[in-house]
Amino acid sequence: ASLLSPGHVYLGMNFSRASRGHTKLLNFDEATMIAHELGHAVHMLCQSGTTQDWDDQPLDLIELPSTLAETVATHPAIVMQYARHHASGGPPQESLAKSCSQAASRSLVRYLQSAGVSLGLHSEAFDAEAATPDQLRAASVAFWQRYSPVVAHPNFTPFGEDAGLYLAMGSNHVAYLLCHMRADALLHGGQRSRTQDLAKRWLSPEFAGKLRAQLLDRSFSGQRLATLMPPPGAASTPSAVAKTVGPSSGAAPHPLPPLPANAEVAAGLFA
Repeated sequence: ASLLSPGHVYLGMNFSRASRGHTKLLNFDEATMIAHELGHAVHMLCQSGTTQDWDDQPLDLIELPSTLAETVATHPAIVMQYARHHASGGPPQESLAKSCSQAASRSLVRYLQSAGVSLGLHSEAFDAEAATPDQLRAASVAFWQRYSPVVAHPNFTPFGEDAGLYLAMGSNHVAYLLCHMRADALLHGGQRSRTQDLAKRWLSPEFAGKLRAQLLDRSFSGQRLATLMPPPGAASTPSAVAKTVGPSSGAAPHPLPPLPANAEVAAGLFA
């Protein structure tokens, strides 16, 4: 999704064509992509600032509504509300709807595996300058293995998957992990309700109104993410950083509240 100008959003999906004589069916990744991009589109349409104001928002704010949308769209109770069988036109089988939740869980596990590799190799626990290629591979497999239910094959390397991309792109992927954590807190608030109760709550006008008023319609300061960091050359101790980005420093605070210490508070947005 791209914000062309206030009130105008372009949504482009790079889907493969259906084979000749066949109906185009969406797989799980494509359906998730539609929900994700529609979340961006709705957020952009609600945003009242300029395109520059949009671009200046932190990544974990930009990606939160889209992550919420894809999380809701892949929940079995919600899938039964909108998905239809291509031949019968009726709702899908319950087992198929539940498989969407399982696929979403597997996607999150794969994300944790790849993100764990990138974060581990960038941590103080690994000396990248002194490590040999074999040590680099062994360390990456060990970091990947933390979130794997199966033992890695002796010839496996995580760099052939998303871990290689995350390692190259830096820490931006952490923003997506924060979004998943916030989305879980917003949707569940520390309580696991029955599936049908969740569907009624998430699809209710009251829940949608809270999300729009407290997230989508809010005007956030157009400060780049760099202003949230201490300037080059500043001391990097926690106390020094707190002084640097404190109220007297002129740096804008992050527009979203910090994640709660426990999941009982819905990310502070509905407090």
